[in-house]
Amino acid sequence: MIAGVRVKVCGLTSLVDAEDADACGVDYLGFNLYPKSPRFVTLAQYAAMRARLPDRRKVAVCVEPSAAELVTMTAAGFDYFQIHFRHDVPVETVAAWAKLVGPERLWLAPKLPPQFDVPAALLPFAKGWLLDTFQVDGFGGSGRTSDWAKFGRHQAAYPEKFWMLSGGLSPENIGAALRATQASFVDVNSGIESAPGVKDLEKLKRFAVQLREAVQALK
Repeated sequence: MIAGVRVKVCGLTSLVDAEDADACGVDYLGFNLYPKSPRFVTLAQYAAMRARLPDRRKVAVCVEPSAAELVTMTAAGFDYFQIHFRHDVPVETVAAWAKLVGPERLWLAPKLPPQFDVPAALLPFAKGWLLDTFQVDGFGGSGRTSDWAKFGRHQAAYPEKFWMLSGGLSPENIGAALRATQASFVDVNSGIESAPGVKDLEKLKRFAVQLREAVQALK
């Protein structure tokens, strides 16, 4: 944790960046297995890094995986599975994901149009929920700020879940984000990069500093 806030660095593509994230005190290392992502890594690339990765929880980030794909990810040794999906995916599909990996290890990231909230019928299937910026033509990683009010509304309504704030977080706005949402878990990606999939250590350090200062100011 950084100042009591859980932090995930997502979109990691190299061992060096994973080690830098570890040195800054993050809790989770995210690897994007979605082929259309500019931060895509194959399972083979992940396997080549795995033995040398820091002792942090590893998260497989994917989009609407098939049962076979999810089984393969499970065998690769990930600790958690962050699944992005359209908000109108059938309940039966989400239930199948939960059955394969377990609700405690499943993080659901629904692609919610502005007028939609998380469907109540899906809440029992996962302990963790990530709310990212809605984009018509993609699944996260846009670098645009998400709807902080929507995040706060969900966090207040369902405190038994843990809610991850994502979408355009950076050293410049993490303080405002925490003040607006009181988030206890944040997910950072493009805001600490020099290029897609290339993390910037100085930006990551500044993110950690600004996060600590924001938490202290809220006390």
